[in-house]
Amino acid sequence: MVQSFKGTGSQMLKATLLLSSFILMFFFSNPVKAETRSIDELRNSVVRILCYATDGGIYTGSGFAVGSSEPVRHIVTNYHVVEPNLDGVAILLSKEDQIEAKVIAFDMVKDIAVLELSQDLYKRPPMELGKIEDVKASQEVYALGFPGAADLINDTPSGEPDDVTITKGIISKISTQGGRGIFQIDVAINPGNSGGPLVNANGQVIGINTFGVTIASGINGSVKVNELIPILESRGIAYLTGTNAMTGEGKEITTGTSNSLWWILGIAGAGIFFLLIVVVLFVVVFRKKGNKTSHVPNHAPAPAPVSSPLVQKPMLNGLSGYFAGQTIELDQNYLSIGRDAKQCQLVFPLQTEEISRRHCTLRFDKASQTFTIEDSSSNGTYLQSGERIPQGKVTQLRSGDRFYVSSTENMFEVRLESR
Repeated sequence: MVQSFKGTGSQMLKATLLLSSFILMFFFSNPVKAETRSIDELRNSVVRILCYATDGGIYTGSGFAVGSSEPVRHIVTNYHVVEPNLDGVAILLSKEDQIEAKVIAFDMVKDIAVLELSQDLYKRPPMELGKIEDVKASQEVYALGFPGAADLINDTPSGEPDDVTITKGIISKISTQGGRGIFQIDVAINPGNSGGPLVNANGQVIGINTFGVTIASGINGSVKVNELIPILESRGIAYLTGTNAMTGEGKEITTGTSNSLWWILGIAGAGIFFLLIVVVLFVVVFRKKGNKTSHVPNHAPAPAPVSSPLVQKPMLNGLSGYFAGQTIELDQNYLSIGRDAKQCQLVFPLQTEEISRRHCTLRFDKASQTFTIEDSSSNGTYLQSGERIPQGKVTQLRSGDRFYVSSTENMFEVRLESR
């Protein structure tokens, strides 16, 4: 019996070696392609945008380069970044160097604008646009841009690549809001980095950073990049994709996806090879010694799960309008709603003129577990019943109560949720 198994073990060993050889040949016979740029190197493709308003103010935002190769002539950003004055836009390269830009296409609903530079821009390579179909909730992402808060570190704003900030996070929800596809992310988006790219781990753009709050969490949003592609194609603007192809000329570009795949296959093949060798040797030695030890299963009861106490979290739910389907956690003691990003944490687009610059302020008292709201608007803040909240008077709300700003098209609900 032992002698018979010796032959079987030898055959299994030979089969294992043959299979492993095929795996290793399959891995090493494929050429290694050039890697994509690292996330840090993507800073070179991000620019700071200046918008000189007619009232003398200067608005800042971020954008990223698109095209087939260097030099580039086109920049993508948010519409609200250039909305104060479409004829007063420039790209800030350094503290002393600016390039004028013309807004050649925009979509107010999707909050996207495409700029054409007055001259070629070198050393700012175009970014790859990724596949939206491959994006999943909980996926790791990176937001790049020039947040306004970062300017406090410097004397004056700068547009140099070293000043681009990179913030890591995940996609928490994929939805459609206000006629546009949205990635809800936990990456903080501030007024200065609006219009910057949201990229996946391969460095491909999957979204355009659009809106966010500074105090509440969970309401940061990025417009899906597939909303941009029809605008580029309608203007005949070439762009790179993550599938080794380039729109327009059909020229291939190299990505690091295949290279990463072969590394994964190689590691998996080596792991299978090692595991099979161990199994074969174990069985041969075990049979040679004639061991017939039986395995006694361990029926020890699993420890009882320890339940953690539920915590009531104050939440603001958008029921209709610009923030429909969005959920905001009030992790601070107040949240102001309006159109002015300097005064408010939940910011409506500038073109929604029925909303005041600071329309109302919502507060939550942890001690009493109650909400209060105070109106400071022209068009009013109302309870769901239609009763107008007196301006300047603090009104108490209970969990489940609803209110709207200006009209019922902008309805919200406050709620305590167990987390």
